[in-house]
Amino acid sequence: MTDIHQSPNYAKYMESLGWIVEGGTFIKKLWFTSLVKIQRPTAINLEILKKYHPFLIKLEPLTEINISGFKKDSWPLLPTKTLILDLKKINLPKDTRYEIRKAERANVRVEPCQDVELFYKMLQETMKIGHWSVPIRHEVTNLYRSFQPSGSTLLLSYSPAFLLPIAGCLLIWHGDTAHYMYAANTAAGRKLGAAYLTLWEAIKFCQKKRLKYLDLEGIYDDRYSSQTKRWQGFTKFKLGWGGKIVEYPGSFSRYIIF
Repeated sequence: MTDIHQSPNYAKYMESLGWIVEGGTFIKKLWFTSLVKIQRPTAINLEILKKYHPFLIKLEPLTEINISGFKKDSWPLLPTKTLILDLKKINLPKDTRYEIRKAERANVRVEPCQDVELFYKMLQETMKIGHWSVPIRHEVTNLYRSFQPSGSTLLLSYSPAFLLPIAGCLLIWHGDTAHYMYAANTAAGRKLGAAYLTLWEAIKFCQKKRLKYLDLEGIYDDRYSSQTKRWQGFTKFKLGWGGKIVEYPGSFSRYIIF
């Protein structure tokens, strides 16, 4: 199956950010040279890059590779380790079921939404709470819009006690797999277990779409501990849903002038 980073909608997203897309490869022109990203490819063709004179080619493969000139680096752009849920085999642990029921008892409700700017404001609050880097606004909004109308959705959680949503997530999908790309959870949402109910409704949404898998998009990876050390909190949350841990080979770089 083609990885979502090689899908037409993802190509549309990368073009919206100013990248040239050619043969599943992303090129950013920089004066007389360029920066190249090749992410989760099924095949690699370096010949098409000669006309762009890249000084750096960044490769993040699906499986182990051995290509001349590429060396493993310490700065991945994509998650190197993730958790994938089989949507036909969801078996929630006791603690996760408890958090879902807590949110339901508090009358938290989850609804689809098209207001990506509202979601982004909540995401900003979430990142500040966790002391994480805040995603760039147009990267979040363009991702949602590039997969519209039939490959993305926003799910937001509301409580009767608050006017604004208290949690939410951005899902995108391609083929038989959905991706839990961004998740927001305010201080109020944390107290009420809203993130658990949001993800539970996201799972049910994907099941109704007849999707087979949900990729939770990244967990802590001790191979890249400095980059993922702040992921340990939400890694615990994600591991509470079961699923299969998947490791990718990592990140490779090649510095060259054609």
